[in-house]
Amino acid sequence: MNPIEDIIKHKEVIVCAGSGGVGKTTIAASIALRAALQGKKVAVLTIDPARRLASSLGLKELSNHPVKVSRRKFTAAGLDPIGELHAMMLDTKTTFDEVVLQYAPTRAQAERIIANRFYHNISSTLSGTQEYMAMEKLYELHSSGDYDVLVVDTPPTRNALDFLDSPRRLTDFFESRMLRWFLIPYMKAGGGIMRAANVAANTFLRLVKRMVGGEVLQDTAEFFGNLEGMYDGFKERALQVAALLRSDATSFVVVTSPSDESVGEATYFGSRLNESGLPFGALVVNRVHPKLGEGIQVVKARHLESLKKGGSDARLLAALLENEAAFMRVVRLEEDNLTALARKIPRHRWVRVPYLEREAVDFPGLVAISEQMFPSG
Repeated sequence: MNPIEDIIKHKEVIVCAGSGGVGKTTIAASIALRAALQGKKVAVLTIDPARRLASSLGLKELSNHPVKVSRRKFTAAGLDPIGELHAMMLDTKTTFDEVVLQYAPTRAQAERIIANRFYHNISSTLSGTQEYMAMEKLYELHSSGDYDVLVVDTPPTRNALDFLDSPRRLTDFFESRMLRWFLIPYMKAGGGIMRAANVAANTFLRLVKRMVGGEVLQDTAEFFGNLEGMYDGFKERALQVAALLRSDATSFVVVTSPSDESVGEATYFGSRLNESGLPFGALVVNRVHPKLGEGIQVVKARHLESLKKGGSDARLLAALLENEAAFMRVVRLEEDNLTALARKIPRHRWVRVPYLEREAVDFPGLVAISEQMFPSG
């Protein structure tokens, strides 16, 4: 049985992970499409700003909330969906605002944070923020109970599971004792400015103030001051997200291409998932060049040169032979890479998708790729 078919049937959260440039967004959309065709109400979440998901689903744009793909898109492609397909693209700043409104003790405190200039700078640019908000949105959608299946297209990264570590990194930043220690002189207390008891802090701050200005430090201090009482909420949600990702409701699908570098990344992804206690479900090997026979026997160089000097038909034959030889070199290299990969991840966990002439730039293109992933359907 196709391992992803089994995942769609039994899991509620499908996380597509992999390095950039392997077609991860398209594979996530294909899995979501298949789930909808099997009667599931499914939402696919992407963080890709390039609008590939919107284009492949035939949507003009995506928002921070799921948008339903029209049934007409399915029928025009000759499909009869039993379920529903929804899609969204994460808006990091909007999601961060929603998190602040949720965890702040009062509405006024939340509004002070959202209006803060330091918050404006970090809410979409701080390392780990995008990944944290993706996990936050995933948990929110799962908790709502509105969907049977959620498919997540994770951020492209060379560091396998950075997006899983992001909640911890973000809460560590917010709780940074060293940063708060240096900001003591700018932390307001009872309407007055606290005096720093530490000479080193004052010396450091005078230097930084000359470099970036007192207003920047004041904004930063006010931001951290307004976060008081919210740290526990951030940490609790991070623990809840981690529990969901490790639960029986979740399965990870690693996406790779047959290139040497991508295969190395996929192997690392698989090992990291196992080390982290995360449920690995399947491997998608995307864009595999098909092996069409064993190739033409090697033509001696002098014969090839002779053909090149002949008539138009001979020159055409020479070009075709050179092209075929180059193609077979790519095929053999890919097969060698995949043989090495099979020693780490058994082939019965694989789904192979051939390299297609047509990219998934529209809904018919996505359907074509989905049909290759799930040929029995």
